[in-house]
Amino acid sequence: MRKENTLLILWVIFGFVFIRAFDSVLFLFTHIVYFGTSKIGIPYYVLKYFIPIFTFLSYISATSLTLRRLKMNSKSNGIYLTEFPKQIVTPLILIAIFLQPITNKLAGLFAEYNSTAQSENATDFIDFYGWMYFGIGFSRWTVLIVLVYIYLNRHYVERIK
Repeated sequence: MRKENTLLILWVIFGFVFIRAFDSVLFLFTHIVYFGTSKIGIPYYVLKYFIPIFTFLSYISATSLTLRRLKMNSKSNGIYLTEFPKQIVTPLILIAIFLQPITNKLAGLFAEYNSTAQSENATDFIDFYGWMYFGIGFSRWTVLIVLVYIYLNRHYVERIK
């Protein structure tokens, strides 16, 4: 295998790890907002709409800010990028592997603690939790579809030129 192909494969793996770590941080951020809003006493019927909208807006804004930052710092040579970020890979792998399970554990502990503090019934909580995870899943897929559309469109426009 040529050095360029190995470098390209490393960049693809880095991309998957980066996206997974990025998603894990946004997943944690969504849960922190849920913890905070629930702790101050906002009822579940309000959170049922607020959290999915907040999640969608945070995914869209974080993705657009990251893309702008990457575009400004990009030093590319054709499809092969010149330098592979070896120092960043290990922390990203650790974040991608461990952050979401830690977030789920914290959410379980918070729900256990908060069940006595929240005066609403379990049905409202389950309804809200379903909407929260719908918002996370919808945001993930929407961002992915938009990115695929943008880059496929850009690829075909560059090919025509």
